[in-house]
Amino acid sequence: MTDLQAPMQRSKLQNYNSPRGAEAYKADYRDKLHRRLSDKRERALLVRFLAEIGPVETILDLPCGHGRLSDLLGRHCRTLVEADWSFTMVSLNRGDHGDRGRRYCRASALEIPLPDRSVDVAVSFRLSHHLESQQLRERHLQELFRVARTAVVVTWFSATSLKNLLRELRVRLFGKARKNVLRNDRVREIAAACGFAQRRAQPLFRVGSGHVLGLFVRR
Repeated sequence: MTDLQAPMQRSKLQNYNSPRGAEAYKADYRDKLHRRLSDKRERALLVRFLAEIGPVETILDLPCGHGRLSDLLGRHCRTLVEADWSFTMVSLNRGDHGDRGRRYCRASALEIPLPDRSVDVAVSFRLSHHLESQQLRERHLQELFRVARTAVVVTWFSATSLKNLLRELRVRLFGKARKNVLRNDRVREIAAACGFAQRRAQPLFRVGSGHVLGLFVRR
């Protein structure tokens, strides 16, 4: 497996691909308050973004995980492509949501096995901040823009967020590890180079989270 196909620490990937790790991740969104709050907020923003895009034929959800957003995305397209690096996550998702109106595959978000402009909308939530280099985070964006005909909805951890600015202070004072971030202006540059314009860039929460949800549409 190449570095692009396996961009995260091996221990993290092994846990994510294990039945125990996949079930634990699913349980987090059921049992932990902060996960439930972030899920509610993400879904509200995603509903707003999808309403702007309108109904489409195909949506790619990568990484799909256990299908946390499957019901919502499935209502806005005829075919939902659920893809993830983890075989276990894909299997768990399929077991919960079935095959009607859905296709499932194992895929890396850095080498998406689809032709250019092969789906109407590409969606990628909560992956960018796990990618351990700027090059990989940018490659992730470029792949999403490559396969999308109409729009991309993606999250990233903002370098200019309050949470990251506080983290940088702790880096200098206490030697904490840096977050895996992107600057908003750099995300816009990459989008423009791929033929997309940013329509929305909404912080998940202004305090307590550094994640931004972005909506990009092809020019």
